[in-house]
Amino acid sequence: MIIGADQEWPLAAGKLFLENLLKEYQKSFDIVRDYEIGGIKAPAYGYYSTISEKYVLSPKANLWSVHGYEHILFIPCDIFSAKELPDLKSLMEGHMAPELVCKGAKYPEKDHMYSYLTLALLCEQTPDAETITAVEHYRYEKNYLFTIRGYTEGHLVLMDLSEGKAYTNKAGRHLKDFYERIFRGTSAEI
Repeated sequence: MIIGADQEWPLAAGKLFLENLLKEYQKSFDIVRDYEIGGIKAPAYGYYSTISEKYVLSPKANLWSVHGYEHILFIPCDIFSAKELPDLKSLMEGHMAPELVCKGAKYPEKDHMYSYLTLALLCEQTPDAETITAVEHYRYEKNYLFTIRGYTEGHLVLMDLSEGKAYTNKAGRHLKDFYERIFRGTSAEI
């Protein structure tokens, strides 16, 4: 069950883990507290953008430019089950992609190359085997104008705060060690 941003965490370690996680993300992401999208109230949302350009002699003679983005929504939950995955897919497809990537337009901006949409589920209880398998098989990809306007890829992280283990989908596997490292640092503080 997803916990709203205005509700208390069942375990104090969850709140401390989120704060430590946000400290790390703030090194390269803009963080917005108490963010709401698609009816989900999250305690934090992170946004990162990068621009790469190639030009000749002067920036006015721009040969090409590409923009990359990452949007991450931190969602606390008491326990998460595989039955809730369609709701998260709906959040990603129906709200995050149209509102954060396309900004209400039919396609992303010119020179958009990629956007990564990440849902970080911070769960107080260990998920069952069916849920772990469903998270590992989760997939979301969307191409815009046959990739002329880039693509969007969904990353999913399920952090088990009771055991200190992170479960991810294939696209988000690079986040597993990062989340577990932050958890180890948080555990040392308690």
